[in-house]
Formats: sequence, structure tokens, C-alpha cells
Amino acid sequence: MPNNIKAKGSKAKEDTGLSEEQRQCCIEVAAFYLAEKNKSDCCCDLDNWLAAEAEVDQLLAEDKL
Repeated sequence: MPNNIKAKGSKAKEDTGLSEEQRQCCIEVAAFYLAEKNKSDCCCDLDNWLAAEAEVDQLLAEDKL
């Protein structure tokens, strides 16, 4: 995992109360659903992961998650 993702996760924990593990789990689930929606073979596809990460971080920033 790139260092910048960990740094973002640490900030998310401070702001939202989510642990890095919880944040990563949310991203993994969102990436799975994006892959399913886009009919991708793999939820670990970088595009799906980055889109899911952005979506989760936006929800965290808006206090909706």
C-alpha cells in the first residue's frame, strides 16, 4: 500500500473515528460493487480501487459514513 494512502487513512481516523482497517474494508467493499457495476473481472482493479477510495473519503468528509 502506498504511503500516501496510509497518511490519508490516519487523517480519516482522526476526523471520523474509523480505524485504518475499517476504512480499508469500506474501500474494498465499494471497489467490489464498482467492479460488479462496471462488469469488471476484478474488484482489485486500480481504477475501481481509486474510485472507491475517493467515494469513501468523500462520504467520510461529509460525515455520511
